[in-house]
Amino acid sequence: MQNFINTMTPVEWGLLGIAVLALLFAFMAWRRAGRALQLVKNQPIVDQARHEEPEQQDEQRPAVALEITADKDEYEQVSLQISNTGRLAARYVKLNIDEPENVYDAENLGAGIESANVTTSSAIMPRLAVLDAENKLPVNEILQGKTIGLPAALTMSHGKICDFPVTLVWKDENGTSHQKKLTLTV
Repeated sequence: MQNFINTMTPVEWGLLGIAVLALLFAFMAWRRAGRALQLVKNQPIVDQARHEEPEQQDEQRPAVALEITADKDEYEQVSLQISNTGRLAARYVKLNIDEPENVYDAENLGAGIESANVTTSSAIMPRLAVLDAENKLPVNEILQGKTIGLPAALTMSHGKICDFPVTLVWKDENGTSHQKKLTLTV
């Protein structure tokens, strides 16, 4: 044995040390995987409790909850996003956009919201309209958790921020009519 140890070179000793370290790390990983497997085996009771919570949350959510947002890109093109966060589908969704309640000059916002409000001094009020509304509206159906996009046109609003009153009207899966009034800021 002494003869065998004396014939080993430093490179072989280094390789032996690396092999021993690799064996040690493999053993530690094996033990850790065994502990993780035991935790997974004991977990189903906790998982059942977690699965019950979303069902309770689903019951607390309204049947249909429609929300509308406006996305404006760098070219001043606007698209409206109508999303349904309720439990049931919304059918025959109609959208009505009125004249803006407030118009703010974006450059004067630093001086305060009162000085930036140009609603009364604007000769021409901005308008927001859905493009090809005759063919796009009413939307036949928006399923739960889905969002639809509608291309829109925003006119006379360069350098302005507008608050448009929006009314959403729809029927739920039971045929009951609903209405929601929102303010859409573009």
